[in-house]
Amino acid sequence: MIRAIIFDMDGVLIDSQPMHYEGDRLTLAAHGIDVPTEEMVAYAGTTNALRFGIFKDQYNLTEETETLIEERERIMIDLVTSSNAKPTAGSVALLQSIKNAGLKTAVASSSSYPFIYAVLNKLGIKPYFDLIFSGESVPNGKPAPDVFLETCRRLDETPGDCVVIEDSSNGVLAAVRAGITCVGYQNPTSGKQDLSKAAAVINDFRTIDAEFLINL
Repeated sequence: MIRAIIFDMDGVLIDSQPMHYEGDRLTLAAHGIDVPTEEMVAYAGTTNALRFGIFKDQYNLTEETETLIEERERIMIDLVTSSNAKPTAGSVALLQSIKNAGLKTAVASSSSYPFIYAVLNKLGIKPYFDLIFSGESVPNGKPAPDVFLETCRRLDETPGDCVVIEDSSNGVLAAVRAGITCVGYQNPTSGKQDLSKAAAVINDFRTIDAEFLINL
């Protein structure tokens, strides 16, 4: 029986994936590295630590990974707070439907806590969630299942009683590996993502409600 709905944040609740690509690009550019945005798409849904560990090796950066992540964090929070970002179409109505059905809700994002809270406060949707969890708090980021398994544990629910909503290939894989039913959300701003392993794929939150998720 479905008892909880777990939302990825970036590309699901907010069209922020291009913002993430820009944050990575600007951080690398500050160190003299010019990387096209298109090359960032493969990293959608991954943690800062994973990405910048790869970038540090790939581009022979002398700065510590932690320092690069701190630089990026400042850039990202500036980008979101100065933006005119709004919740993705239909996502607020879906959240209302889920809460009306008495289901638990969580955000499980690869982003850091400061950025997650900056986004949720910007969108005005933080009160909808029973739990907010960052993948930076587990040993392995998506596509490993750690973030979703820990989210289930903190919700006091089994993976089989949860549904995850994801927009990235890495996120869908993480949910499947955790044994959680996954809905893939095709967000064009997230770039080309393989959502084929999801139990259902949608392109508009206005087409689903809590009953749809419960009956998956």
